[in-house]
Amino acid sequence: MKTLTFIGANGFIGKSFVDYFNKGLFKKFNINRINLISRNIKELKKIKIAKNIYLTKGDISKIKNLPKSDYIIYGAEKAEIKKRKNYDNLIKESKKSIDNFCEIVKKHKNIKILYISSGIVNKSRNKFLIKKKIKSQSDAYTIIKCYSEFKIKNLSLFNLKSSIARCYTFVGRWLPRNSKYAIGNFIESIVKNKPIVIKKKNKVIRSYMYADDMVHWLTKICLKSKTKTSIYDVGSNYSIEIEQLANLFSMLFNQKIIFNKLNYNYRKVDKYLPDINKLHKKLNLKLTYDLKKSILLTIKEINESTY
Repeated sequence: MKTLTFIGANGFIGKSFVDYFNKGLFKKFNINRINLISRNIKELKKIKIAKNIYLTKGDISKIKNLPKSDYIIYGAEKAEIKKRKNYDNLIKESKKSIDNFCEIVKKHKNIKILYISSGIVNKSRNKFLIKKKIKSQSDAYTIIKCYSEFKIKNLSLFNLKSSIARCYTFVGRWLPRNSKYAIGNFIESIVKNKPIVIKKKNKVIRSYMYADDMVHWLTKICLKSKTKTSIYDVGSNYSIEIEQLANLFSMLFNQKIIFNKLNYNYRKVDKYLPDINKLHKKLNLKLTYDLKKSILLTIKEINESTY
């Protein structure tokens, strides 16, 4: 039986791993133990924790040793930063964390590593090849992800096996519901029985992968890691425009839609979609849940949850 360690387990992806383990779905990977490392384990203690899930409070920028594991997933970066003056500090702290991780993981020669990156690297990396002033949270986040990917790829010099997953957009019960994520806001409207509000200045196209599919794909990528680092996009290949998404919610839950299109630019299109052809060809991964089923399951899980 195998052990998986997840670093930075307090966010959407980490909590989705907990749910997946609680459902008994890791058995197909022969994984029977999960170690969760987080700076804030109080939140994790509030949710259901099955037997053989072990919580460790720790800051990855400071810890000296990692628990013995067969697989390790690094998802410790925090994208949320509110004040512009903190962008430089955010980058420094994130670099310190990935630098420390890449040093201490060298002690584990037989481990397989997965780094959780973001699709924003595909979208924005070229503009950071030259020195550029950091103007936004997105800029800082892109720099962090580009730097961290570089560090992970360098682990191959030490014969460590690693992969990188550039994650896109997802849906599941742990998705923030009062934030920049349109689908999260739509879910909140349904849970609170309020009208669905569309706020946008241009056409927005996204795709959404259900949390269980996401965990399955990320785990499979980790298990298939090799010394030559593979990079994969992770997400759904079924795109939908945000108005269509709102209409789907309205149809499923019989809820009113309110449109707010101030200064709408009909020519501008914001498209953020993964290319998963590589995953299909190399790992034969396919979606289990379509968007309709993903939304219904998410609402059901939220309504049945005690937390």
